[in-house]
Amino acid sequence: MPARLSLLLKGSVIFLEFAPWPEGWHRPTLSHDWILAFPFQTRRRGIMSYRRLPMPNDHLLLEIGTEELPPKSLKKLMSSLEKNLSEQLNSAGFTFTATRSFSTPRRLAVLIEDLANKQIDQQIEKRGPAVSAAFDGNGDPTKALLGFARSCGVEDPTSLERLTSEKGEWVFYRGVQEGKYLHDEIELLVTNSVANLPIDRNMRWGSKRLEFARPVHWIVLIYGNEIVPANILGKATGRTSRGHRFMSDGECTIPSAKDYAATLEKASVIVDFEQRQQQILKQLEDQASFLDANLELDEALLEEVTALVEFPCALSGSFESAFLEIPEEALVSVMKKHQRYFHLTNDKGKLLPNFITVSNLASKDPSIVIAGNERVIRPRLADAAFFFRKDSATTMEEKLARLQSIVFQSELGTFFEKAERISKLAEFIAKETEIDEIASSRAGLLCKADLVSEMVNEFPDLQGTMGGYYATNDGEDENVCSAIRQHYMPDYSGADLPSNPVASCVALADKLDTLVGLFAIGQPPSGSRDPFALRRQTLGIVRICIENKLSLDIRTSLQTSLDLHQHESSTDEVFDYILDRLANWYGELGIDQDVFNAVRYSHAGITDLLEADHRIRSVQDFRQHQQATNLIEANKRVANILKKAALDTLEPPDPSLFREVSEKSLADQVESTQKVFSEGSLNYEEKFLQLAQLQPHVDKYFNDVMVMADDESLKNNRLAALAELRLIFLEVADFSLLQS
Repeated sequence: MPARLSLLLKGSVIFLEFAPWPEGWHRPTLSHDWILAFPFQTRRRGIMSYRRLPMPNDHLLLEIGTEELPPKSLKKLMSSLEKNLSEQLNSAGFTFTATRSFSTPRRLAVLIEDLANKQIDQQIEKRGPAVSAAFDGNGDPTKALLGFARSCGVEDPTSLERLTSEKGEWVFYRGVQEGKYLHDEIELLVTNSVANLPIDRNMRWGSKRLEFARPVHWIVLIYGNEIVPANILGKATGRTSRGHRFMSDGECTIPSAKDYAATLEKASVIVDFEQRQQQILKQLEDQASFLDANLELDEALLEEVTALVEFPCALSGSFESAFLEIPEEALVSVMKKHQRYFHLTNDKGKLLPNFITVSNLASKDPSIVIAGNERVIRPRLADAAFFFRKDSATTMEEKLARLQSIVFQSELGTFFEKAERISKLAEFIAKETEIDEIASSRAGLLCKADLVSEMVNEFPDLQGTMGGYYATNDGEDENVCSAIRQHYMPDYSGADLPSNPVASCVALADKLDTLVGLFAIGQPPSGSRDPFALRRQTLGIVRICIENKLSLDIRTSLQTSLDLHQHESSTDEVFDYILDRLANWYGELGIDQDVFNAVRYSHAGITDLLEADHRIRSVQDFRQHQQATNLIEANKRVANILKKAALDTLEPPDPSLFREVSEKSLADQVESTQKVFSEGSLNYEEKFLQLAQLQPHVDKYFNDVMVMADDESLKNNRLAALAELRLIFLEVADFSLLQS
């Protein structure tokens, strides 16, 4: 067959077409900016296409088109895809300047800006066998040299360089590993990025065993203005995306990566999540202003609604004022949880019979959309009113009795038994902290009674809240009602704490009861498994004690709770768990780990979290003191000396055995400090200033005194003096654990 070579010019792209190569012919040598783009079918078999890609960096667009994605996961999936693809490209050696991520209910997308289309060439250097082992007696290459040359891609082993060093002469290879092209690598990089997305539950579709958060319908992969051929999640890549489901003609063509957002906006899709969210927020504020009302913005709801729409349009509706007789929290729950509506209040903070909904299209007749939303919410509000009236017909005492049939945990009994334990533990905590014992006990007993109510059964997020209303309806003391309402607080990290002392007692008792009980039966949290949210509840215990200033011996409280469970076990494990969570909490606050450990492992240890908090913060501040470094180092030295001495007991130091002036000086200063400490009039800041006065005496002592003297009596006396010095520091913290 005669050879044939033709050039096809199409814009800035050059195509080389050739017939199958005749025997004896060689393919043309292509410069580094030519790559095999893809084989394609033509009318003549065997025809291939080579294209010359533009060498300047360009933008890469990846869009994954799906069925409606889970709204509460959308933002996380969007960010993760951007992060994963960036990391994949970085690790593969493809440079870029910036990234952007996009998402709507039907798509995830990433734009990589100024992405190189080829990896940077790498300079390769390899040391081979020693020259003595590389050649035999005849000067011919050995198997070792032949294998090394083969691994380096060198045909002639004798062409390899030689490297001389102090240890001898070696065969050496220098070369260039040419970078790979983006088009050859991108399919694997994208596949890896998608595979590592944090998807809680994958779906399968079609006959292939493909998995993703939702079935995939299209993939866009464009570099500059060219399609990058690949197969992602079972779909061939292209440039065809989809516009708004109702406000566009359906499919839309993305001309280039940089035009992605603008192209879809013309198809009535706002792909930028943040832009869409800001549009919604402005529309909400405009609607609230039009109604002369205050918008009660819930950030989580705003994010969820942003993830539900592609072209937002906020509309306001209303409901009958008679429904305002229902507790506000119930109305808000109906609007927020069930309908994704935003609620409004007046200047006094009272709920208004209005709401704002965000539609996914701009209707030609908004009144129809508004009427539809009003029609949907009305029966839900009517149900809430019915449940509230029905629940109010029985007392909290009657509801409490029904808890005997509801199991809290199979080994820990019913909710009725839990309520009895909470009541007794709350009373104990109240007594220890000088809070109203009667109110605490009563609130603890009734705090779970609303779990049998119709309202909580329909709206689980109202547990505790509805109990407070029902207790008020029964004429219970206001402190009792408030404690029932707030005893689940804080219900998430950073949430509000109980606002009154009785509520704090009941909240602590509830959390301690759950924590101690589950540890007692061998069910602590492990890995990602924490069905009773013990991590969150432990953080709640920490925050209530410290931020609400409850001075309480946690060790004693844990033991009291364990006794109420009538379980024979130790509280050591659960106590250590609380301290570990406490350490994490301080770490998030910027307190150094060694500072926490210095207090945790001090002579006093940690039992009262509020008292320990004062010490921890004082140590953190003190370590900035100019004398702190010397004192820390001195404590380390003292601790090491005493550890090496390994003496079980030491008598108090005998002043008659002091041989140096600095010995007596340090002993006098230690005695003076002990006396001041024993008076109990100093706070921790003042104690640290007092300890700082020891520093010059300690320095002089170590300059003048040989502790490990040959005379056994002198040595032991000096060790005893150091032990007393260490004990006075251990009263507040183990300074030897601090980093200088």
